[in-house]
Amino acid sequence: MKARLILVLCLIAGLIVGGFFLLVKKEAAGKNLLEGQPTAYIEGDESKVSFKLDGRIEELLVDEGDVVKKGQVIGVLQNDELKAKVSQAEAAVSVADGQINEATAAQSAAVAKTEQGNAAVNVTAETAAKKVAQAEAALKAAEANLEALQNGARPEEIKQAESQMKAAEEIQKVAKDNLERLQTLLEHGLASQADVDKANTTYQEAKGKYEVAKQQYEIAVQGPREEEIKAAKAQVDQAKAAHELAVASQDEVLVRQGEVKAAEAGIKQAAGAVSTAQSGKSQAEAALAEANVYLSYTQLIAPTDGVIKTKAAEVGELVSAGFPVFTLEQAEERYSKFYFPETEISNIQVGDWVQIEVIATGKKLKAKVVSISPAADFAVQKATQNMDDTDIRSFSVKVKYENIPNDVKTGMTVKWLKLLGEHNGN
Repeated sequence: MKARLILVLCLIAGLIVGGFFLLVKKEAAGKNLLEGQPTAYIEGDESKVSFKLDGRIEELLVDEGDVVKKGQVIGVLQNDELKAKVSQAEAAVSVADGQINEATAAQSAAVAKTEQGNAAVNVTAETAAKKVAQAEAALKAAEANLEALQNGARPEEIKQAESQMKAAEEIQKVAKDNLERLQTLLEHGLASQADVDKANTTYQEAKGKYEVAKQQYEIAVQGPREEEIKAAKAQVDQAKAAHELAVASQDEVLVRQGEVKAAEAGIKQAAGAVSTAQSGKSQAEAALAEANVYLSYTQLIAPTDGVIKTKAAEVGELVSAGFPVFTLEQAEERYSKFYFPETEISNIQVGDWVQIEVIATGKKLKAKVVSISPAADFAVQKATQNMDDTDIRSFSVKVKYENIPNDVKTGMTVKWLKLLGEHNGN
């Protein structure tokens, strides 16, 4: 009986001692988790940069490790055939313009003939002389207009066009200098992107006005186009015909009635020719726009600021559309993902700032918590056989860096130092 009592007391003592050590172990483990400083890597998003067309590479303008800017041309496909198509389409547009001018002149001539014929039918002996005088005046005006076109612009008109072009050029230069200054300030954080965008819009408007002024000056220097002279000659011919009709109108009223009907038919025919020519121009312009679009596809454009991480093709290689020629590591955002047991994340909130240390250099960084989410099932710490143990799930805490230094590279190992709070990012 006494031996049995001693055995029971020993078992009770053992349970007490075991429970004590288990409690101490769990407290120590919990303390170590709370005091732990997890590590992670600096990561960045990547973009695959590829051509939109199949073709043979003519130029690769960057290499691995090069820094590129959004919109920068970084590669070119061979494009002689597409350039030829653009030239052909431009020529087709010019031809269509000429056809429209010719058809419009014919329509004007037909309208004029109709009006002249109607006037001739209704003319009387009393008004015939007036018609002749009017026709003579119209002929002189048409001849004067033709002579002015053949002589070209007056010196004062050329001088005025040149002055307007220079003024537009100076405005463009000022707008460009302002844009470049704001871009420099933006790079140093002293200007906003909105200011740069506004300056760029101003520059593009000034550039467009300069191009228009330049074209007007060149037109004034070069003189009228051939089709304008042709149209003026046609007007002279029309005026001459009108004059002749006015002279003969007194004796040819009946004849002119038939000519009026023929002229009216000519108007319809000329209107159809104008419509056909305009349709042809629309088709030519559409073909030109399409050719220019395909020509632009031969240029490989950087979709964002960043660093060329890999190059998967060389000059002279034939690549297909969508083949990733370059892998671009985006410079806009870099981040890290730290993993914590669920027992440690109660005080971490989205929007909090964290102090991070770059292990290789010891440099301290600040990062902002942007998301907290459960990790995959394999990251769950399973319960042991000890009493009161439970599963402990891990959570991913993603932080995003701002103004990360140039010497801190993607892939470097970083360590979580401490939580700074919501308003300590500056």
